Amino acid sequence: MTLEFVSRWFNRLPEYERDLPLLLVNGVAYTPRVALQEVMRGTALGARLQALIETGRFGTPLQDEVALAKIRLKTLLTRYPPDKPIVATIGTPQLPGKTYTPRELIEEIERETAVGKQWIQGEIARMKSLMALRR
Repeated sequence: MTLEFVSRWFNRLPEYERDLPLLLVNGVAYTPRVALQEVMRGTALGARLQALIETGRFGTPLQDEVALAKIRLKTLLTRYPPDKPIVATIGTPQLPGKTYTPRELIEEIERETAVGKQWIQGEIARMKSLMALRR
Protein backbone atom coordinates (compact mmCIF):
# COMPACT_ATOMS: atom_id res chain seq x y z
CA MET A 1 0.00 0.00 0.00
CA THR A 2 1.02 3.61 -0.25
CA LEU A 3 0.99 7.04 1.27
CA GLU A 4 -2.12 7.61 -0.86
CA PHE A 5 -3.93 4.86 1.09
CA VAL A 6 -3.07 6.45 4.45
CA SER A 7 -4.00 9.92 3.14
CA ARG A 8 -7.41 8.71 1.95
CA TRP A 9 -8.06 7.09 5.33
CA PHE A 10 -6.97 10.25 7.16
CA ASN A 11 -9.23 12.43 5.01
CA ARG A 12 -12.23 10.21 5.76
CA LEU A 13 -11.82 10.72 9.50
CA PRO A 14 -13.92 13.40 11.19
CA GLU A 15 -11.79 16.47 11.90
CA TYR A 16 -12.00 16.08 15.69
CA GLU A 17 -10.76 12.47 15.48
CA ARG A 18 -7.54 13.38 13.67
CA ASP A 19 -5.84 14.55 16.86
CA LEU A 20 -7.02 11.83 19.26
CA PRO A 21 -4.72 8.87 19.97
CA LEU A 22 -5.71 5.84 17.90
CA LEU A 23 -2.60 3.78 17.15
CA LEU A 24 -0.15 2.24 19.59
CA VAL A 25 3.48 1.34 18.85
CA ASN A 26 5.77 0.16 21.65
CA GLY A 27 3.44 1.52 24.31
CA VAL A 28 3.22 5.01 22.78
CA ALA A 29 -0.11 6.28 21.45
CA TYR A 30 -0.16 8.19 18.15
CA THR A 31 -2.85 10.29 16.54
CA PRO A 32 -3.89 9.82 12.91
CA ARG A 33 -2.30 13.19 12.10
CA VAL A 34 1.07 12.13 13.51
CA ALA A 35 0.76 8.80 11.70
CA LEU A 36 0.20 10.58 8.39
CA GLN A 37 3.16 12.89 9.02
CA GLU A 38 5.45 9.95 9.85
CA VAL A 39 4.32 8.07 6.73
CA MET A 40 4.94 11.21 4.64
CA ARG A 41 8.44 11.51 6.12
CA GLY A 42 9.14 7.87 5.30
CA THR A 43 10.33 6.96 8.79
CA ALA A 44 10.51 3.47 10.27
CA LEU A 45 7.79 4.52 12.71
CA GLY A 46 5.72 5.68 9.74
CA ALA A 47 6.09 2.25 8.14
CA ARG A 48 4.84 0.57 11.33
CA LEU A 49 1.92 2.97 11.64
CA GLN A 50 1.06 2.50 7.96
CA ALA A 51 1.05 -1.28 8.43
CA LEU A 52 -1.39 -0.91 11.33
CA ILE A 53 -3.68 1.30 9.27
CA GLU A 54 -3.57 -1.05 6.29
CA THR A 55 -4.52 -4.04 8.44
CA GLY A 56 -7.11 -2.13 10.45
CA ARG A 57 -5.43 -2.76 13.80
CA PHE A 58 -4.63 -0.43 16.67
CA GLY A 59 -1.36 -2.23 17.35
CA THR A 60 -2.52 -3.42 20.72
CA PRO A 61 -3.36 -6.57 22.57
CA LEU A 62 -6.79 -6.47 24.23
CA GLN A 63 -5.40 -5.09 27.51
CA ASP A 64 -3.78 -2.15 25.71
CA GLU A 65 -6.95 -1.61 23.65
CA VAL A 66 -8.76 -0.77 26.88
CA ALA A 67 -5.91 1.52 27.96
CA LEU A 68 -6.02 3.31 24.60
CA ALA A 69 -9.80 3.75 24.88
CA LYS A 70 -9.32 5.23 28.36
CA ILE A 71 -6.72 7.70 27.03
CA ARG A 72 -9.07 8.77 24.26
CA LEU A 73 -12.01 9.20 26.64
CA LYS A 74 -9.98 11.22 29.13
CA THR A 75 -8.70 13.42 26.32
CA LEU A 76 -12.25 14.06 25.14
CA LEU A 77 -13.72 14.60 28.58
CA THR A 78 -11.05 17.08 29.68
CA ARG A 79 -12.27 19.42 26.93
CA TYR A 80 -15.37 20.16 29.03
CA PRO A 81 -15.69 22.08 32.29
CA PRO A 82 -14.91 19.40 34.92
CA ASP A 83 -17.89 19.96 37.19
CA LYS A 84 -20.67 20.80 34.74
CA PRO A 85 -22.99 17.86 33.99
CA ILE A 86 -22.68 16.71 30.37
CA VAL A 87 -24.41 13.31 30.36
CA ALA A 88 -27.62 12.03 31.89
CA THR A 89 -28.79 8.44 32.00
CA ILE A 90 -32.35 7.24 32.05
CA GLY A 91 -32.96 4.78 34.85
CA THR A 92 -32.56 1.15 33.75
CA PRO A 93 -31.90 -2.04 35.70
CA GLN A 94 -28.19 -1.75 34.78
CA LEU A 95 -27.79 2.01 35.31
CA PRO A 96 -29.73 4.23 37.67
CA GLY A 97 -30.86 7.58 36.32
CA LYS A 98 -28.13 10.10 37.06
CA THR A 99 -26.25 13.07 35.64
CA TYR A 100 -22.48 12.89 35.24
CA THR A 101 -19.82 15.56 35.07
CA PRO A 102 -16.64 14.98 33.08
CA ARG A 103 -14.76 14.50 36.37
CA GLU A 104 -17.25 11.81 37.49
CA LEU A 105 -17.11 10.05 34.14
CA ILE A 106 -13.32 9.96 34.20
CA GLU A 107 -13.49 8.40 37.69
CA GLU A 108 -16.02 5.81 36.47
CA ILE A 109 -13.78 5.00 33.49
CA GLU A 110 -10.62 4.76 35.60
CA ARG A 111 -12.29 2.49 38.18
CA GLU A 112 -13.93 0.45 35.38
CA THR A 113 -17.32 0.51 37.07
CA ALA A 114 -20.38 -0.65 35.11
CA VAL A 115 -20.77 2.87 33.74
CA GLY A 116 -17.05 3.13 33.00
CA LYS A 117 -17.00 -0.22 31.20
CA GLN A 118 -19.90 0.86 29.00
CA TRP A 119 -18.01 3.98 28.00
CA ILE A 120 -14.83 1.98 27.36
CA GLN A 121 -16.64 -0.59 25.22
CA GLY A 122 -18.39 2.19 23.33
CA GLU A 123 -15.07 3.88 22.65
CA ILE A 124 -13.48 0.64 21.45
CA ALA A 125 -16.40 0.22 19.05
CA ARG A 126 -15.84 3.81 17.88
CA MET A 127 -12.12 3.13 17.37
CA LYS A 128 -12.93 0.06 15.28
CA SER A 129 -15.33 2.05 13.12
CA LEU A 130 -12.62 4.65 12.52
CA MET A 131 -10.17 1.99 11.42
CA ALA A 132 -12.84 0.56 9.09
CA LEU A 133 -12.83 3.86 7.18
CA ARG A 134 -9.61 2.71 5.54
CA ARG A 135 -11.59 0.65 3.00
